[in-house]
Amino acid sequence: MVVESIKRKELIFPLILGVILSFLYYNMTLEYFSVVLLGVLGIALILFDIRVGIYMEIFLYPFLPDMLNLLFMIFIVGVYVFNIVFKKVKPLTKSSIIMPIILYIIFITINTVTSNDPVGSFRDLAIHLTSIGFIFVLIQSIKSKKDFNILIVLLIISATLTALYGLYQFATGNIVMEDKWVDEATNPDLQTRIYSVFGNPNIFAEYLIMIIPISVGLFWFSKSIHKKALFLITTMILVLALVLTMSRGGWIGFAFGIFVFILFVEKRLLLLAIPAAIGGLFLLPDAILNRLLSILNFADSSNDYRIRMWKFTLEVIKDNWLVGVGFGHLPFRQAFGKYTRTMVTYHAHNTYLETMAEMGLLGFVVFISLLFVIFKYAIKKLVKGNDKYTKIISSGILSGLAAVLVHGLVENILYIPRIIISFWMLVGLIITLINITKEPQRIS
Repeated sequence: MVVESIKRKELIFPLILGVILSFLYYNMTLEYFSVVLLGVLGIALILFDIRVGIYMEIFLYPFLPDMLNLLFMIFIVGVYVFNIVFKKVKPLTKSSIIMPIILYIIFITINTVTSNDPVGSFRDLAIHLTSIGFIFVLIQSIKSKKDFNILIVLLIISATLTALYGLYQFATGNIVMEDKWVDEATNPDLQTRIYSVFGNPNIFAEYLIMIIPISVGLFWFSKSIHKKALFLITTMILVLALVLTMSRGGWIGFAFGIFVFILFVEKRLLLLAIPAAIGGLFLLPDAILNRLLSILNFADSSNDYRIRMWKFTLEVIKDNWLVGVGFGHLPFRQAFGKYTRTMVTYHAHNTYLETMAEMGLLGFVVFISLLFVIFKYAIKKLVKGNDKYTKIISSGILSGLAAVLVHGLVENILYIPRIIISFWMLVGLIITLINITKEPQRIS
């Protein structure tokens, strides 16, 4: 009797689900029903194994609308909390890098409450906290090199698809160019800048320079000729897309990222870097060469705009030097408007000035300390370690972080949700690798 009772209970959920799906099938179009069915299947898989949700987010986040991205990550965090409470999954483990992240969370939360515009600050706070929550789940759920490798391969495939879409835009001319993207006086030959699914070429470049060094790392590590060929192709597609963004900050960041990668992995290649760079200049098309030379042209409208913006931002910092105007770009934008009526801005086009303006000297110290700890522990435990896989892949991840931090000298990299997610995702990958190295494993 007991066995029969258990069997009946096991049949209740499938029967209820079957009735609901049947009802939806007869009352929805096939297209919408397919979406619902896939959603139900995805939720079931995530509840069964949370790694499925992590893989899905890693692959899909460049393509999902911002709100859907945040809701999906919140769902994954919720599933993990459910597993802790009801399935007795081990909660967060201690890590040396976790503490600076927690300090950062505390500070941005306080800075939101004390902001000149708390409602505006909450927008950025929600994005950061959700992204950090997701990487905590990632850190605790990915516990083997095999799972980690699946993760970064999905990351590269996803990035390659965004790059291919960008190349499609270039090939078909299906691009809406904004006047502020190009100064025609200094770049007369520049007609097109691709942006893929990111809506802006500079933002697309920020994303690409974080991912390309990881693709390079997979190429470098792979022993199989087929895998080497695959990751060589993905790297070339990603680099070509970066070139066609025509993002000068992206190019400089990428060059620095590759320099860091070579420094970590094979210093002898530095001997070839300078002659290769000089030789490459003679092969560049005029549009790209002129774009490079315009970096030093202060009459360029983009350069002039940034310089004037930085001057006003320094005024904001001077008057709010200790704790800033409040976390997020909206309090900054509100404060910036009090210093000039002639310039419209969303952010300072400099991550470090933006951080100082938003969070003051105290917040800037917290942010820089976080970056310092990440690089210190990653270099000590991964780059200088004996495991070849973690050495090369961590070098790629750190190079991606270094690249976007250099790009941050001319852009606010912590402004667009998908770039914020990408930034924290790289941080999460580093911490995950550190945890994985505690238990020796092999991967081919």
